[in-house]
Amino acid sequence: MDRQIVFKCPQTGMNVQHRLTAAANDAADTHVSVVCPACTRLHLISRATGRLLGEK
Repeated sequence: MDRQIVFKCPQTGMNVQHRLTAAANDAADTHVSVVCPACTRLHLISRATGRLLGEK
C-alpha cells in the first residue's frame, strides 16, 4: 500500500511531500532514495518511519 509522507528538507528547511510505494520485501531498517523537489538533491528516507537518514 502506498502512503504519503512529509519530511523537512535539510538544505532548504521546506516541508516536502512524497509518496512511498510499498514493496513486497520491505524490511524495517531499509531506506529509499528520494529526489527532493525543494533542493533537487538526493535524500535517504526510512521506509518504516518516513524519517530522513540521520534525523533524530
